[in-house]
Amino acid sequence: MPGELLQKLGEDGARRAKVWLDSTTRVKSSWSVYDKVAVGRLSYKWPHGGKRFSYDLGGIFHGGELEQEAFLAECKKYSTGNQGHHFDKFLAQSYVTLEHDPGMAHHFLWITWHPFRISKWNELYSEEAIRDALVVERERVFGEKVSEDDAKEQIRADIVADLATRVWIIVLSDRQETLVISTEDRAELMKIRTLQGGS
Repeated sequence: MPGELLQKLGEDGARRAKVWLDSTTRVKSSWSVYDKVAVGRLSYKWPHGGKRFSYDLGGIFHGGELEQEAFLAECKKYSTGNQGHHFDKFLAQSYVTLEHDPGMAHHFLWITWHPFRISKWNELYSEEAIRDALVVERERVFGEKVSEDDAKEQIRADIVADLATRVWIIVLSDRQETLVISTEDRAELMKIRTLQGGS
């Protein structure tokens, strides 16, 4: 797929995921990497190689046990194709974020329109899967020319175990996106919250 078309697809996916998240009424505020003011909140540096990575969305949850908890999200508006290598990168970057900037997110969301690795669906973000992803991305996480065995020894078990409890996978569909609160009703709800002193 040409880079420009891929960029447009990425922007569309992030926009639609943001609209859906906001429409759940469980998000207090959210921002997108495509908004210039939000880039700094969503961009991080790999420990090795000098390159950066970013999440598509970030925000703060509202209500219940999620009140005031932060999330970072990656969105893939795919209808076909293999997302596996992208998901490995997501797990590795989430590990890096949790290790170096632990206060930035309580939750890491993978939002997609197409299921993947179906035969391993229930183990996609198990501790073993996270370790495997870190081995795949080992040069960016642990350094150039690091062997698989050396990478495995450097993986912090406590962070892996913690991350395994923080990852969410959300599968959307074009029709499902319409089954949320309407814009008008959401505006009324926000008005009520404001009058009650909430946000």
